[in-house]
Amino acid sequence: MSDSSPNLPTNPPAVPASLPKLDPVSALFALGSSVRWPIIQLLADGREMTITECAAVAGRTRENMGKQMLVLLAAGVVEFRLGEDRRQSLYSIPAARRPASGVIDYGFCKIDLKLL
Repeated sequence: MSDSSPNLPTNPPAVPASLPKLDPVSALFALGSSVRWPIIQLLADGREMTITECAAVAGRTRENMGKQMLVLLAAGVVEFRLGEDRRQSLYSIPAARRPASGVIDYGFCKIDLKLL
């Protein structure tokens, strides 16, 4: 009798090695904000957004939204790409964490926004 079952995958999917493992507590704290959550929902489809765009969506000032995005960045939930100047810098969810549009895989949990 074999230890493997035909119904179970032999190699379960994992977050690519190029992405750091996230601290679940920090990531869930960052995601669990009524200010930051709408931004995550928009970024889940692969788009990139500036602080100004995020602030407009969240109804916040650029300064406040900058602080909110730093929480997401510090937790590893989003990534940051420099633009030509600070105002054009872009935030996004890494493509490796988005197996499909509207789905985010943080390694310790998978969020399917299409089900919400």
